[in-house]
Amino acid sequence: MASAGPSRRRSDGRKPHEIRPMTIEIGELDRADGSGRFGFGSTSALASCSGPLEVRLNKELPTRATLEISHRPLEGVGATPSRALITTLESIYPSALRLSLYPRSLIQIIVQSLSSSSAPTSSTRRYNESPEIYIDTEPETTERNIWPQPPTQSALPVDKKEKSPNTSYSFSLRAVSINSATLAILDAGSIAMTHLPMAISIALLSNNDGLVVDPTTEEEYNSRARFGFAWSFGKNVSLKEKEKDSSNHMDVDKEEGEEMELIWAESEGNFDKEKFSDALELSKIACRQILSEIRAKLGETLESKRLQ
Repeated sequence: MASAGPSRRRSDGRKPHEIRPMTIEIGELDRADGSGRFGFGSTSALASCSGPLEVRLNKELPTRATLEISHRPLEGVGATPSRALITTLESIYPSALRLSLYPRSLIQIIVQSLSSSSAPTSSTRRYNESPEIYIDTEPETTERNIWPQPPTQSALPVDKKEKSPNTSYSFSLRAVSINSATLAILDAGSIAMTHLPMAISIALLSNNDGLVVDPTTEEEYNSRARFGFAWSFGKNVSLKEKEKDSSNHMDVDKEEGEEMELIWAESEGNFDKEKFSDALELSKIACRQILSEIRAKLGETLESKRLQ
């Protein structure tokens, strides 16, 4: 059974399993086919979706649409951290969209971070601030699921000024980027989907305080381990051939008999298999809650459009 740690209150008053108030806004941008803003507390992102559009000849694909995903940070210009985030999004959305229905066209998804990626100044231990990293040259003798890896005689230390690109953005910021992109695609309504990706972050706190769902920036940067999970929801999620449906319609309101499948998992820090399994189970519950909130917001949006 998954455990979210002690029942004590966190610094912001939440219980370990509670998610911060969610911000869900749809259709804020006029110059895009669809847009969505999603946030956990002060951590938020805004995404736009456009397409199918005319595509340049050198990017044209004869059997499916070209999917172009870009990211804009809150400060500065996109560099290696943005590229890492784009890679995460590119691993999720090609399978979520029916790209084969739109050959020789372009679908664009742009994610704008609305939160800073920097660590809190009061943090005493920041995991994106040059942790001691080792290159493992003997993987068969090194303990797995532990970060940073313990040094061995053959381990080569990496320059401490070098840092992993995946640790430059918090897992919470990655989760809101995924959720905002899903909202933007739903708002566009012009691209058929096979399933709905929903994401959440989880942290394993220090001092035996256990797992917490949707950690704040300070909690995440001072944690022993961090996790990011995305689950897909929909009747077409199962990989079993007999459960596939040839329908092009994605029923957002479908709940009964709904399938869910893990489509993204990233982790770092010091944890064991049991903690990872507990975090995975907690992510299922949290992502179902996020989906429920999004369904409610979509219902409100559709009803307001009918009344106009």
